[in-house]
Amino acid sequence: MWHRKPVVAGSFYSSNPKVLSRGIDGYLQDSENIKLNGEVIALISPHAGYVYSAPVAAYSFIQLKDIDFQLAIVLAPSHRARFNGASIIPSGIYETPLGNLPIDDQVGNLLMEKPHFQFLKEVHNSEHSLEVQIPFLQKVQNDFKLVPIVIGIVDLDTCREIADEIYNVLEKEKRKFIIIISTDLSHYHSYENACRIDNIFIENLKKFDENSLFDALKSGNTEACGQGSVLTGLSLCKKLGAQRVEILKYANSGDTAGGRDQVVGYLSAAITK
Repeated sequence: MWHRKPVVAGSFYSSNPKVLSRGIDGYLQDSENIKLNGEVIALISPHAGYVYSAPVAAYSFIQLKDIDFQLAIVLAPSHRARFNGASIIPSGIYETPLGNLPIDDQVGNLLMEKPHFQFLKEVHNSEHSLEVQIPFLQKVQNDFKLVPIVIGIVDLDTCREIADEIYNVLEKEKRKFIIIISTDLSHYHSYENACRIDNIFIENLKKFDENSLFDALKSGNTEACGQGSVLTGLSLCKKLGAQRVEILKYANSGDTAGGRDQVVGYLSAAITK
């Protein structure tokens, strides 16, 4: 059991609980709860500092306001370590300024038995792409447990195998669960180039075909720092019966809080059945 302390509170988002809570409330109020065609299985959310990406992330998390889930599976990329497979915190506490969130040891221990899963503390210890999702989750749901997974690889076949292993555990799960897929899009292009590059990602994502998206990413025509989490998430959602991707919001840092010379792209989307 491990108590994971916040590492980007005070930099990516406020370390003051009241300020953080009010800020997320404001982002949610300023977003739009878009009516979707079907049941939400997963949401795609960005993971930069809140001043940049939270106005976009809120479009995903507002979808959870009326969903009573008991389990949140977060798939996030690794920024500081490369490793094969997936790293999961199998049990313990995930702390943010908004409180301590219990990690679900039932799902965690089952996944630890799978070939592609292990617990690498150093991977989770400094990873922001997963951490920044948690305060939003805490604001839209009071009582749930977390399954925190960091994907260390972008190979499509391996991502599919990881998705198979998660599905084999979740197909027996009686509790209502939601999947959060963490990714940012293109990095440090001009505003116009970023919009063009990110649109290629969005158009391929809308096809709901991980082969098409993988080919576009591999070609270099588009970018996403969460390739592994997105490819794993798409494959997993298909197994869970999802049928479509619906785009909720796109913007980049030039739209939210920054100049337009070198921007980072952000996307919110829902995967539904």
